[in-house]
Amino acid sequence: MKKSVVVLVAFFLSAVALSLVVTSVQAQQVVPKAIVSKDTIVDGYRHFIMPSAKPVQGGYAGVWELAFLQAGVGIEDVLSITGGFTIMPTVSVRSQFGFLQAKLTLADEGGLSFAAGMNLLRLTSEHLYTHLFAVGTYETTQHTRFTGLFFYKLTGDDYPIVNVFPYGTFAFNYGGAVGIGAGFDTPVPEISNLRIVAEVWNHDIQSPTKLAALLALRVENAKFSSDFGFMYFTLPILAPVANFVWRF
Repeated sequence: MKKSVVVLVAFFLSAVALSLVVTSVQAQQVVPKAIVSKDTIVDGYRHFIMPSAKPVQGGYAGVWELAFLQAGVGIEDVLSITGGFTIMPTVSVRSQFGFLQAKLTLADEGGLSFAAGMNLLRLTSEHLYTHLFAVGTYETTQHTRFTGLFFYKLTGDDYPIVNVFPYGTFAFNYGGAVGIGAGFDTPVPEISNLRIVAEVWNHDIQSPTKLAALLALRVENAKFSSDFGFMYFTLPILAPVANFVWRF
């Protein structure tokens, strides 16, 4: 086994252990009523990457894959503003990735939520994409959630050649304007602070094989959550993923 693989596995297991300790310690603390979410699910505004139709309540800050800083804030349980930017070591600023998103929750009642929004995706400074999206979420009485997402590419290259300086370029096909996604999460029976999270994406419905699928386990309490899992791309690529979020 290559040394890099051993280091990756060791980091992954260490991060899981650390998150369990942090969650356990914070769970013993009394949370003031002022910061208890009105939502029935922690991090209800998202599954893993995919937004749900629920609004951001309060604010959050986090890091994805230890290199993608992210933050968000909710306004009056209607407007959710989120964004992020990579901090990849030794990579120039012009080659970093980022996003900015605004979402309006139009309805949120009786287990059903609907939202619409727009986002800007930055694949380096040379490749900017804008999308419109609509999303609906259904939550059962057992706090299992199902989400359907529709998005439309307004601007952006179909065949970008992305230059990540100083490491070189890579190319991919972002043809097609219409994409869809589905999200799911559910609590693990008898373990209140664990959830199973899953997502499936297709960025071009004209090519059903252009898929990305994710399966993860979330450890959570009232102020902190961490996700660990794997993402599969039909290139094919299987990659570990991790996400850490603090709420305020």
